[in-house]
Amino acid sequence: MKKIKFASLLLFAPLALCAACGGGIQKTEIQTNWYRNTALGDDIEGTREVLEYAITMSSSTPHNGLTAEYTDGVCTMTLTNAPIGLDASTKEGYVLETKQTMNVKFYFDGKTTDALTDTVTSRVEFLPVGDNLKPVSSTKTWHNYVPVEAPATFAACYTEYHYTYTTEYDDALTKATVTYTDLMPDEEGNKPEPVVSEREVDGKTTFLDNEQILFALRGMNFALSSPTFRTLSTTMLTVQTVSLRETAKEVTENVSFERNGEPYAEENLAAYEVRLGFGGNIGQGRTVVIAKKTKDTDNVNRNVPLRIETPLVRSLGVLRYTLKKATFSEK
Repeated sequence: MKKIKFASLLLFAPLALCAACGGGIQKTEIQTNWYRNTALGDDIEGTREVLEYAITMSSSTPHNGLTAEYTDGVCTMTLTNAPIGLDASTKEGYVLETKQTMNVKFYFDGKTTDALTDTVTSRVEFLPVGDNLKPVSSTKTWHNYVPVEAPATFAACYTEYHYTYTTEYDDALTKATVTYTDLMPDEEGNKPEPVVSEREVDGKTTFLDNEQILFALRGMNFALSSPTFRTLSTTMLTVQTVSLRETAKEVTENVSFERNGEPYAEENLAAYEVRLGFGGNIGQGRTVVIAKKTKDTDNVNRNVPLRIETPLVRSLGVLRYTLKKATFSEK
């Protein structure tokens, strides 16, 4: 169970939000702002979008004598449409795949580890906006090197983890089946048996799989409200009502990336800054800067996430994701 507990702390953890309380919560409306024509609705045939981000370590803080250095980070997100298998039928929906890699070195007791490579991949299938992006299934695999809380020796300053979570939802979105698979063999080369758990997810508010939250933010109208929805924590096996940490701010962002094969730069691109956090206002939060919609029928930047900042495990620093290349659907 130690590995399961650590999953929520990893630097590539999903963009989970803080638990929220209160009544009168309304269903979150989502529009297809990831298209040039934002009113396409369920007309998703021909969808293909690829976003590429450079990941850098924007700040570093020692923890119990240990320091980390993350370099050469790359994140690629690919969105396509495809037939999605349901319990008793098939429906056209979305497939969002993400792959992230980054090298890391740990410094402790005057020594430095060799360069290690963290890798995280995910795949989530979900339905169009007519079904409020209802998730069907998701899979996420981690292979990471995680610094220990209080290292006693240089040789034991980090632990290797390699595991997968797979989540399947029923058509009514009332139940989730979560399978945890430890991919690290024991000393004899044997791998543990998968652990399967079921949880009820029924409720009246919008439900999103953790792996689609960042994508779904693009379709939310921050000018009208502060969105609220539910998600399943695979590490805690609980359904949480979640919300933004604070009201989204209108900001401008200096950007420079390749857009559909052409160089694109803007010094003051209109955007929303969205802050996410764990446990209310306690601890560090994540920041997502999302391009603001231009025109409903000519949304050239597709509400794309321009920059993401996320804290590292053990508060060892902050990682910054910066958009470098965007290949948008022509629709």
